Amino acid sequence: MKTNCNDTFSEEVSNLLLFATHEGNAKVLESHLSIISNPDVYLNRAYDEPNNQKCTLLMIACLNQFDDVIQILANYSKLNFEVINDVQLTEKDKSVIMFQDVTVLWIAAAIDDFNMVKLFVERGARINHTTKTNSTAFRCACFNGNIEMARYLKENGADIHIAKQNNDTNLSASVYHKDLKLTTYLIDELGCDINESMNDGRSPLYFAVDSGSLEIVECLLNRNAQNFRANHNNLSPLLLAAEKRRIDLVDAISSHCSLLEQIEAQELLGSTFACGEHGVCDLAKSFEYFCQALVLRSDHNLPKHPRLSTIDVFDNRQECQTIDELKNLRFKDDDMYIEALLVRERILGVTNAKYRHSLRYRGAFLADCSLHQQGIGFWLYELNLRRQHSLPISTDDLRQWAAFFSDMIYLSISIPNLAWQTIITILVEELEHNKTTFDYNLHTALFLITGVSKILLKPMISPDTSKLLYGNIRTIVQRQYVTQTDGSSLLHLSLSNRTLTRDRFISSICQYPCLNTSRLLLQCGANVNARNYVRDTPLHELVAMPNQIDNTLIQCLCDAGAHLDYRNSLGETVMDVAKTLEIKNFLKIRTKLSLKCLCARLIQNKTIPFHGKLANALVNFVEKH
Repeated sequence: MKTNCNDTFSEEVSNLLLFATHEGNAKVLESHLSIISNPDVYLNRAYDEPNNQKCTLLMIACLNQFDDVIQILANYSKLNFEVINDVQLTEKDKSVIMFQDVTVLWIAAAIDDFNMVKLFVERGARINHTTKTNSTAFRCACFNGNIEMARYLKENGADIHIAKQNNDTNLSASVYHKDLKLTTYLIDELGCDINESMNDGRSPLYFAVDSGSLEIVECLLNRNAQNFRANHNNLSPLLLAAEKRRIDLVDAISSHCSLLEQIEAQELLGSTFACGEHGVCDLAKSFEYFCQALVLRSDHNLPKHPRLSTIDVFDNRQECQTIDELKNLRFKDDDMYIEALLVRERILGVTNAKYRHSLRYRGAFLADCSLHQQGIGFWLYELNLRRQHSLPISTDDLRQWAAFFSDMIYLSISIPNLAWQTIITILVEELEHNKTTFDYNLHTALFLITGVSKILLKPMISPDTSKLLYGNIRTIVQRQYVTQTDGSSLLHLSLSNRTLTRDRFISSICQYPCLNTSRLLLQCGANVNARNYVRDTPLHELVAMPNQIDNTLIQCLCDAGAHLDYRNSLGETVMDVAKTLEIKNFLKIRTKLSLKCLCARLIQNKTIPFHGKLANALVNFVEKH
């Protein structure tokens, strides 16, 4: 007997259907559906699933590949195969990605289930449905390298020319996944444009090089693939091959390129063998490729264009124009490295991420060799390039600067004032405008302030440096930043053992609670009675720690005007939250309540109404007690 629910929706019924589907219990599911008069109401509904997923019953069955359940659901005549779902899939690298606006056919293709794909197509599923990123079932087949599925979808009406967002074509997908059979099918049988590029200029040949497949590179070259430069990184497929030290790919592509392109590939290849971030440094190979390029330039009258100006960090040098100039550098490692960087800057451009990484790598290498002053020059140059060209500066970049400075302070190496000023300025800009990573950046600011507190203790610090550093810290403190998670001020953070560094260089000088950091913050105007979201003052934070505390810290806060009778949101004073008897006794000695404080406590204890009867400043004062 069927349950007559008309078109109404029953939560109880939906829960029964969901449970049976999740369990893959086809018999129970079929039994429940058989007594429902309006099964389409439940079958064509997207249910809320964990992690913000939205799935129909059929989608849940597909994701779990419950074939029996899929067959039962697919047999319902009113089943809508085009209901939109949002689902998560686990990639080969174990990352989890949310795919939005997908249908069951797209998922069947995405998880590479050909039988499921055929079932849905036979039941009338729309083949050319596009997801939020404009992906199709045919693209999934290309992505997975399933030529049989791709052929089947094409025979049943798949539009092979629908590209994903940013014109990411199906051919590029098959090429990147090194599928020669599918690649030749798309080109030779379906006529896909071999030179159709993404919006950023990356072509199928570029992706073939990026994937490292010589076989597919040769396949594309034999079909007249062109060596276009990509817009997003200024690299052509030939230059990308050189950047990857793939000599076999360079040789394969070079014969299809102009002489100047071949020369630049030799030069870039030489630079990669000099730069350690590409693998083992081999200056002999670097010299060899630089020489080959210079010979070609000389033979064909193609001189390099010198820089308009020189840079201090490159020892004010220009690139070598002759073999003799290059020979003078041959056994000078540092000079060869600078030659490589000059080459990379000319060919890749100053905005190229790979070039800027080379600068940072060189700076870090010099620091590891105890040449911090020279290393910081490369980092500053790279940072200024970002600022000049409005390139983003990541939170990790700023944290690495804090680590760099920490290492220098630990080793008693002076830090240039320009470096301090630049980093503090950028950090304040980030704190003002980037709220997504605000707390991370605020902790970076704290680590830098701790570093400054160490420097100011040194006897040889100059008055100018001292003035600059105090000014930098005041710039941060005056903005009264607090964490988004719990409202902690910098003073709170400096006094908490929950403030962790998670970096070995930063940990070498930053351990909290920290007297010097707290003292510097107070000297620069930090509010000693600042409240976090649970109305704890910095002194609350300090004395609530279970481990032993240096009484000097407590005395420092008391001397700066800390109120010992301020109450948090639980009505607790500093004395109430103090963990040890020693701290309580220390606090009792220093508890000297003013008449004003006594009056405020009396008003609170006696619950005397005071709002609207006192000045706003006094109302605020009474509330703190």
